[in-house]
Amino acid sequence: MSVADVVVQIKEGKIQAEASLTGLNFSNQDLSGADLSGANLHGCKFNGATLHNVNFTGADLGHCNFSGSDMSGSDITGANLDGAEMINVKQVGVRIDRDRLIARVRSGWTLDGVDLSGMNLAGEDLRNAKITYANMQGCDLEGADLRGAVLYETDLSYANLNDADLRGASLKRANLTKASRTGAKINIRALKKAFIAGKTAYLD
Repeated sequence: MSVADVVVQIKEGKIQAEASLTGLNFSNQDLSGADLSGANLHGCKFNGATLHNVNFTGADLGHCNFSGSDMSGSDITGANLDGAEMINVKQVGVRIDRDRLIARVRSGWTLDGVDLSGMNLAGEDLRNAKITYANMQGCDLEGADLRGAVLYETDLSYANLNDADLRGASLKRANLTKASRTGAKINIRALKKAFIAGKTAYLD
C-alpha cells in the first residue's frame, strides 16, 4: 500500500489497525485521528508530520523517525520505540505507559506535556526526573523517590504523595491542589512555589 493510499483511507475514517506499513515515508503528512494500533510501522518516516490524537498503541515504531512532528494527544502505550528518533517532537497530551516513562526518566529524557494521569508510580525511583507541563492528576506516587525532580507547571492535583521524597525537587507552579502529602518530605520553600487552591504563593 502506498503513502497516498493510506492517507486517503485515514481521511475516509478507515481503520489501519494491525496493518503492515513498514518503511513508508509519511513526512509532512496529516494523519490526525488515525487508528494505527498494532500496526507494523517499522522504519517509517514521520518527519514534520501532523499526528494529532493518533492511536499507536501496541504498534511497532522501531527505528521510525518522528523528528519535528506534532504528536499532541497521541497514545503510544505499549508501542515498540526501539531506535526511534524523536527530536523536537511536540508531545502535549501524549499518553505513554509506565515502563516507558521510567526508562525515559532513567535515560535523562525531558517529558514535556505528557499525559500520565492516574498512573501507579508508588515506590518508584524517579530521582532527577524532568516532567514538565505534564498531566499527573490523580497519580499514585506514595513512597516514590522524587529527589531532585523537575516538575515545573505539572498538574499533581489529587495525586497521592504520601511518604514521597521530594527533597530538592522543583515544584514551581506545579498544581498540588487536593494532593495528599501525609509524611511527604518537601522543602517548604519549594512548596511555596507551587499552586494549591486558596494558598497560591509563588516565590521568585
